[in-house]
Amino acid sequence: MAVNSFIKDAKHPPNPLVRALAVRTMGCIRVEKIIEYLLDPLKDALNDPDPYVRKTAAICVTKLYDISPEVVSDNEIVNSLYELLSDRNAQVVANSAAALSELSQSNPVFLR
Repeated sequence: MAVNSFIKDAKHPPNPLVRALAVRTMGCIRVEKIIEYLLDPLKDALNDPDPYVRKTAAICVTKLYDISPEVVSDNEIVNSLYELLSDRNAQVVANSAAALSELSQSNPVFLR
């Protein structure tokens, strides 16, 4: 299965571009069954040491929300987005703010 390759690429390669693209690609697969495979790599990517991976993961949260709003609501993913608002990298902050803005438009409960 191709998803297994994406999971492996999201976790193991030393290249942050490969990790980011793996998470982004899994987020673009708009199938509900992908959620169980995407959740852990996405959580890891939101806390990745590389800012490119974090900014990519922030946008991926909105894609996950489009597929399954309850998964985003029931996990600490939104808390991770709020933590990224204080990131040292401006692109990470901008993407986190954009993701939170999009989520709050769909459901005001995400506003703090």
